Amino acid sequence: MIQKSKIKKLINSKGLSVSSQSYDCIDKIVAEVVGQLCENTVDDNMKTVMPHHCVLKQKTVIENTPKDGVNLKPQFYKWARTVQDFCHEQAVVLSKEV
Repeated sequence: MIQKSKIKKLINSKGLSVSSQSYDCIDKIVAEVVGQLCENTVDDNMKTVMPHHCVLKQKTVIENTPKDGVNLKPQFYKWARTVQDFCHEQAVVLSKEV
């Protein structure tokens, strides 16, 4: 799926080198991102991928408070979601730098 020469050129431009074993992993990551683009396009009831579909959607790990008897305050869940969102944003920013 990926062009190894373009990936190597991009990574080398950052002052890094790429091992030959990493191309399979990079290919899987690209396939996941393209899959997300397709999902975003289908969610918008469209058949053409547009620039606004090129955004990774966040997945929240905690949807509701757990029912396992843990008595935590709602403020904790709000804080945890905030931290999770921040970490996700940082991961997206760093992944774009690679």
